[in-house]
Formats: sequence, structure tokens, C-alpha cells
Amino acid sequence: MTAVIVTVDDAHLGRVGAVAETLREHGLQVDQVLDEVGVIAGRIPAGRPLTALRVDGVAAVEEARRVRLPPPDAPVQ
Repeated sequence: MTAVIVTVDDAHLGRVGAVAETLREHGLQVDQVLDEVGVIAGRIPAGRPLTALRVDGVAAVEEARRVRLPPPDAPVQ
């Protein structure tokens, strides 16, 4: 599965839940809906194009990235 972040456009900020439901119908496994900021986090099958999630109300779709920090006691690099 590929983790994705979906940004809802300004015109649909009051209907983030409805946009999330539409994304579910298009194959997104929704993990989290952040109504206040208009962001939906979820997963799609690996290899599926992100363009499949470009539905009405979606401003942007991008693959989620992981950031790893060294432990606090690690030497400075």
C-alpha cells in the first residue's frame, strides 16, 4: 500500500467528510480526516496512480513521506 496525503480545496472545506467518502468510493483507504485543515490521509494499493484520486473537491494528492531523525544522544553529523 502507498500512503497518500490529500488536500481539499478551499471551496470544499466545509464538506471534508463528503470528499473523504468520495475518495473511499475511488479506492482510498481513509486513515485520518483532519476537518480543520482540510487534509485526508490514507492508503491506496501500490502501483495505483495518484491521479485516480483527483475528484471534485481535491486540490492536491501526494505520496506521504517518512522522515527519520537520529536519537537525541546520537553524535552530530
